[in-house]
Amino acid sequence: MTAISWQPRLIVAGLLLALTYLWLQSASPELERRNRLQSTLRIIELRDAELMRDILLARAGLLANYDALTKAGQELLRLSQSLQTELQTVEQGQLLGNLADQLTATVQERLGQIEYLKSDNALLRNSVMSFDEIGKTLRAAAKPGDAAKLGNLWRLMFSFMDSPQPELAVEIQQELDRLAGLAAQSDDYRVLIAHGRLIIDVSPKVDSLLRQIIAQPIVSRVDDLQQALRQYSGSVEQQAEAYRLALYLVAVILLAYLLYQFVMLRANTLALRKVHANLQQETNERLQAESWLRESEARLRAITDSAHEAIVSVDMQGNIVSWNQGAQLMFGFPAGQMLGQPFQQLLANPSPDFFDQIREAGEINRLTSPMLDSIALRQDSSEFPVELSLSRWTRGTEHYLTAIIRDISVRKQLEQVARQQELQLIQANKMTALGTLVSGVAHEINNPNQLILFNSGLLADIWSDALEVLEEHYQTAGEFALGGLPYSEMRNSAAVLIRDVRDGAKRIERIVAELKHYARPPSSEAAVSFAINDVVARALALLKHLLDQKTRHFKTDLAEGLPELRGKPQQVEQVLVNLLINALEALPDPEKSVSVTTKLLNDGRQLCVEVRDEGIGIAAEHIQQLCDPFFTTKQANGGTGLGLAISASLLRAQGGSLSFSSEPGQGTCARVIFSVNSGPAMAANHAM
Repeated sequence: MTAISWQPRLIVAGLLLALTYLWLQSASPELERRNRLQSTLRIIELRDAELMRDILLARAGLLANYDALTKAGQELLRLSQSLQTELQTVEQGQLLGNLADQLTATVQERLGQIEYLKSDNALLRNSVMSFDEIGKTLRAAAKPGDAAKLGNLWRLMFSFMDSPQPELAVEIQQELDRLAGLAAQSDDYRVLIAHGRLIIDVSPKVDSLLRQIIAQPIVSRVDDLQQALRQYSGSVEQQAEAYRLALYLVAVILLAYLLYQFVMLRANTLALRKVHANLQQETNERLQAESWLRESEARLRAITDSAHEAIVSVDMQGNIVSWNQGAQLMFGFPAGQMLGQPFQQLLANPSPDFFDQIREAGEINRLTSPMLDSIALRQDSSEFPVELSLSRWTRGTEHYLTAIIRDISVRKQLEQVARQQELQLIQANKMTALGTLVSGVAHEINNPNQLILFNSGLLADIWSDALEVLEEHYQTAGEFALGGLPYSEMRNSAAVLIRDVRDGAKRIERIVAELKHYARPPSSEAAVSFAINDVVARALALLKHLLDQKTRHFKTDLAEGLPELRGKPQQVEQVLVNLLINALEALPDPEKSVSVTTKLLNDGRQLCVEVRDEGIGIAAEHIQQLCDPFFTTKQANGGTGLGLAISASLLRAQGGSLSFSSEPGQGTCARVIFSVNSGPAMAANHAM
């Protein structure tokens, strides 16, 4: 009998061992190694692309330092060497090892060339900066004729830096030779000439070295290694395929045997059910007898559990002996957890003699005993006010107290609401005074701003009339200075400066108008249809200088095919400008990023604009107060606390909403959400 019972177990164990062996063989370590090597090759390609990007940025002067270049080169060399080391352990992998050696040698050769490039490029950039600084000094102090020569040399040199052609080098050399006569009397001229000749000599060398670095065949080496690796892995995969076929056959055999055992167990189960039916009949008879004993207790429990109040009974030691359903709903603790526990743990801050007090109160007649107010604790440790009424009862020689506990949170909340409404009336009076103050301040700002608007228009007309005379003088007498700057530069810049002054004054006028709208909304204006991405683009154009100054990592993700909104685009633009300025001012350093995203939410029923930053974040207790008038966390920096209050008011007027989420030290996300009217056009856009 024992041998028969152990036979199925031995068969199943043997089949499982066979399955395990075949599974291990089918999952060959060579396949895992192939995946790991292919992943390393992809990383090498990525690091090579990053290295070439940093080299080109360094050559263009856009890389602040060579740390990233050095780090990328070291990482590329480390990956190639680790690949070389691992391929040396591959069986029958001589070709792979040779290709890995060639890849490492190519990487080392490129890194050596990069070191020469870094040295020459640093020398070239230093000379260019010195040439620029000395040239500015000489041009400012030179006579008109000498200034013209320096200006021509300046133009030729920067044309040569953009495109180092031999013809430009010859012209620059000729200009430097002409300046040699002046250099005899001035050290600055000699230094300028020396740096100019150094630039002519080093720049072609740097470009030639850059072409050599680009020509290094690292990508082709990686492609050859990947091809060889695929061929090697093919043979390993064939062997693993045979093991997988055997694994399938053994699994089929095991399944068939288990089905056979299931049929046998089914037959045994039917026999056991007959025995179980007899035992069940005897059990039912015992349960019927016990039910009569519990019937009286069940009636009392039903009455107690039907009460909405918490009904808790305790013995004279203060331990809980009864806990109804109302108590479980009120406090959150199940009865099994609370029976036998001290009653004081239900209270927030019970006094040491609290139980003595309620025991004395329980001795008084229940109809005349006073109500006790206290603070109770739920299972989640939240506090809430309660009212207790007590009564005393006995069972045999033992005495008990029963407390009926009522949750009076609603009553307390209503009292709090009444107090809040009183405070809101006081705040309304304050806002009335605020409206009067805002109107007066806006009037005082508008007066000088209108003068700026008028004078900027007049200056634009004066400059337009004077431009013809200045242009004629320039054609006749050559270059001359206006305000310390060359006329050729001021010819286009002056009109831009005047226009910027006028645009700034108009922006002040619009901001003052929005401030007046916040205090006393004007009559409604006609709404227009507009694209949210166009409004974002205009806001970014206004803040381009501030964006470049505050962060080096500004990103936009503007979804295409968004439905148009209907409202006042200038007010939405003002909101986005306020949010972007707040995000930029929250950045601790320029390496942190700011991003703007537009997208559809809730199946196209809402349009969202997100302004996200990696700034210092906002404390949780301040999130709900951000849109309150005059609330600011930037008082030390001159913040007034009106920007977000005005923005929220403008959005509400157009059916939008403004919300914030933040984590201190991680950044803040501001979301502007508009409702989109569903229709055929919008549905089509959303489907795209």
